[in-house]
Amino acid sequence: MLRATLKGMAARKARLALTSLAVVLGSAFIAAALVLTASIQSTVDDLNGASYADAEVLVRPVEPETRGERLVREGVSAETLAAVEATEGVGDVSATVYWMINAIGDDGKVVGGFAPTLAVNWGDRSTDRDLREGRAPETDREVAVSAEFVTDAGLGLGDTVTAYSATTDKTEYAIVGVYGYPGDRDSLGGETELAFTTAEAQRLVFDGENVYSMIAVDAAEGADTDELLAAIQATVGAEAEALTREAYTAEMSAETAEATSMIGKFLLGFGLVAVFVSIFLIANTFTIVIAGRLKEIAMMRAIGAGRGQIVRSVLAEALLLGAIASVIGAAVGVAGGAVLTTVVADSLLTAGSSSLAIPPTAVIAALAVGIGVTVLSALVPAVRASKIPPVQAMRDAVKADKPITGLTATGVVVTLAGAAAMALGLTERLGSDDADLMAAAGGAGLVFIGVTLLTAWLSKPLVGALGLLWSWSFAGKLGRRNAGRNPRRTAVTAAALMIGVTLVTATATLLTSVKESLRDYYEDNVEAELFVSGPLTASVTPSFDPAVMDEIRAVDDVDAAVELYYDLADIDGTEQYVNTTTDFEGIIGLFGGEFAEGETTTLADDEIAVNRSAADQLGVGVGDTVTATFSRGEEPHEFTVTAILVDNENTDGWYVAPAYTEEFYTTKPTMALVDVADGGDVAAVTAAVDGILADEPEVSVLNHEEFTEQATVFLDYAIIAIQLLLGLAMVVAVIGVVNTLILSILERTRELGMLRAIGMTRGQTTRMVTVESVTIALFGAVLGIGVGLALGWGLQNALAERSIDVFAVPTPLILGYLVAAVLVGLLAAIAPAVRASRVDILSAIAYE
Repeated sequence: MLRATLKGMAARKARLALTSLAVVLGSAFIAAALVLTASIQSTVDDLNGASYADAEVLVRPVEPETRGERLVREGVSAETLAAVEATEGVGDVSATVYWMINAIGDDGKVVGGFAPTLAVNWGDRSTDRDLREGRAPETDREVAVSAEFVTDAGLGLGDTVTAYSATTDKTEYAIVGVYGYPGDRDSLGGETELAFTTAEAQRLVFDGENVYSMIAVDAAEGADTDELLAAIQATVGAEAEALTREAYTAEMSAETAEATSMIGKFLLGFGLVAVFVSIFLIANTFTIVIAGRLKEIAMMRAIGAGRGQIVRSVLAEALLLGAIASVIGAAVGVAGGAVLTTVVADSLLTAGSSSLAIPPTAVIAALAVGIGVTVLSALVPAVRASKIPPVQAMRDAVKADKPITGLTATGVVVTLAGAAAMALGLTERLGSDDADLMAAAGGAGLVFIGVTLLTAWLSKPLVGALGLLWSWSFAGKLGRRNAGRNPRRTAVTAAALMIGVTLVTATATLLTSVKESLRDYYEDNVEAELFVSGPLTASVTPSFDPAVMDEIRAVDDVDAAVELYYDLADIDGTEQYVNTTTDFEGIIGLFGGEFAEGETTTLADDEIAVNRSAADQLGVGVGDTVTATFSRGEEPHEFTVTAILVDNENTDGWYVAPAYTEEFYTTKPTMALVDVADGGDVAAVTAAVDGILADEPEVSVLNHEEFTEQATVFLDYAIIAIQLLLGLAMVVAVIGVVNTLILSILERTRELGMLRAIGMTRGQTTRMVTVESVTIALFGAVLGIGVGLALGWGLQNALAERSIDVFAVPTPLILGYLVAAVLVGLLAAIAPAVRASRVDILSAIAYE
């Protein structure tokens, strides 16, 4: 039986090649995802390990408790530095000053975005810096810059750069040097960097205090590291924390491990989707191949082969096919992971910074998934083949397709169960928001599975309807009928495409609904026509000079202009968002806010207002007192709650008088609203405000549409990323259509010969196969779009109580999917159509 299996595979190697390609792709994506994840972590570990490479002990400020405190840099004092230098066993000591700042490029805009711009003192020894041009800074108005900064900013040696921090004014510096990093890198992690004198770096980072971000200590010759660590910790006391360089490196790596793990799981999820899609392809292929071998199987049964031997023969074929394809897939995946690692490192970090890691789990998982999926997919066709009586299989008559009644009934039950669960969740019958959301999400999953089971039943009417588009010709009519002649086969082939389209459509629908809900919310609740704001992708919170507000208010047709400051403060031991403005009544009015209790137009220095939910969180009401400490504040302040606001996303948070802005982390406004008078020229006001903001590189003036686009930019990135990753599932689906059509044509060789014999031309044969292919692809896409829209609607409704209250259809994307489905059908038809058109008439008529 084994020899017969091997000979059979050799005779059908062309038929199995496309099937193996699906397994190769699925296994490759699994391996690539695991290799990429491990390599990113390895790259980050290497970068962390290279920090302070010559030091044994590091001294840093004690870790703050809140995010607001962490934003405000605390340092190790000069006195502590001197004490560390005097500690027994200490060799060389170096001090580092660093933190994020803003620098303006030659285009007048702030340099950077996701990757920050850092200020550092030239004496820093956290890493080696190699001067490529010029010299080190010697005065406080000189700076050396990284090669990455030269590329991003468009400024170089001899130019002047403007830089500033959250608390300092814009200052011009002469660029006197350009440097790189070990390995001829322009950057360590994609950031840009400016190196100042130590005093100037301290002015930018610590408002001029003589303190340091980190102290690196080399042990004197013969000193024990553990003893040195204990001695230094005793020296610095409670002011700072001493730790070994190894402990610091491990801590940094642990912080990044969670993020890289999430990236890996995200990529792995899409790989598993592709593998799931390939199950349909493999099962369909084996079903068709076995159907074409019924006489062969019958002969084997007639000469003594048992049912178990038939099953084992088919499974052996699947095992061998899966093993070969999985090995190739694992190799391709490892290679692909290496390439992706380089691409990711070059784009997100810097050229030459990647470190390849190939975990054993990558190869093991690829082999296990590939072989397991192939064998499991072949199991049902194998068992089904073994049950066919030999006499029946030897007949010339084609066996009728198995009824789909049971499959349809199961699909109906699962779909109705999913719809019922969604209804319970959407009508809030389960008593809690979390339970309602889980019921709606779980019901959506059941509906998806149910519709997948109903695909065979849906194929007849839908394929017939879609086929009418091409039924104006003889070849089109035949193609339409061929697409619908075997509902099970059409359903399985189309289901592979449907799954990818469903996931993409559901995701795009939900994210588009989020955007439209936000857009409607701003239109309905924000009275102002214009916003002054900066991009969310900025590493430093965008802000602007409050002096521009008077100029904006003086613009013709401006009814009101109100600025807003915000901070992360400690209020009664909890971290809370705090806002302030010079016009409390104006900001509440323009944001559509309402008072629940204690209405007021201004806030005294000892008064505070808060939205209802935040007040309930701390259990306070009007007349109660709270204690607040702001990010830059040294002492806590006591406030009396004077007003409570109705919950409103725009006005949520705490409000204090503007006297405290100097204690906020960002001491300048981060946003402003501009209300244009009724009948005023919004375009003219926009142009005027834009001119006023010419010297404010961090912000710009935006209308509602532009502000919404800016606020939802991450959703756009998410849609693009998901579509690209699900593209792999689409590739597998294309292979499925190609494979099904080729095998179907082999199965219908005699039929094709008869059609050619009675006058069908090669062109008509080609068009017939093309119509069949496009119809199947469109069926899968239409079904996927329908199910995706339904799931997107269900998820949107489940989130309606969380302000996602607008259902929006991503029409341009859906039209794109339909066009893509037609292209998929056309591409998939090329090889089968060519093969069908070249059938030799006499040989085909005699084909067995």
